[in-house]
Amino acid sequence: MNSLTRGGVLLLGALAGIGLGAGEAHAQVGLKAGLSHGSISNTGVLPGDLGGRTGFAAGLSFGTGYETPLGIGIELLYAQRGSEEPNNPSSRELDYIDIPAYVRLAIPAGSVQPFAYLGPQVSFEVDCSTVDDDCPDTGRPTTTYAGVVGAGVRLGTQLGITIEARYIYGLTDLDIETITDEDSYEDRSFVILAGISF
Repeated sequence: MNSLTRGGVLLLGALAGIGLGAGEAHAQVGLKAGLSHGSISNTGVLPGDLGGRTGFAAGLSFGTGYETPLGIGIELLYAQRGSEEPNNPSSRELDYIDIPAYVRLAIPAGSVQPFAYLGPQVSFEVDCSTVDDDCPDTGRPTTTYAGVVGAGVRLGTQLGITIEARYIYGLTDLDIETITDEDSYEDRSFVILAGISF
């Protein structure tokens, strides 16, 4: 199953969750910002292979409130990730517009509300640079797909503060050929976000 097909399957799953999760919760809008750390890997679920890059992520969130256990959300984030190795010509510093959509499970317990979520993500590249210059035009994809899983806590009722961590598992081959191999390389990222929702 290629990355586009996998991304489509995940998106359909999220849309199904949206239909089930609307319930009676009201809509919320939020602002989020935090740190993003990851790499480009071909070995599994953890960052590796081409070194790491620590950057930032920030943007808007939209979704249902936390009055019911099952909710949905969608976000629009600017995020930095990729790899950052000064002496490695295969290093890629990648900046994206991320659009994750997810189904969220929360415990509506007063002013302290733990939550977890799962869903797909589509990302649009806005910048790519190497050690010396812009990334070469090799026909590589500039739209990528990923799976997102995360958890956190919301503090407050109508106006809430959120603290969360998420893991992004890239599904799209970034088409990077290293000195030693031509294997499939995908993003692997950890993100820590703080936000406010109202």
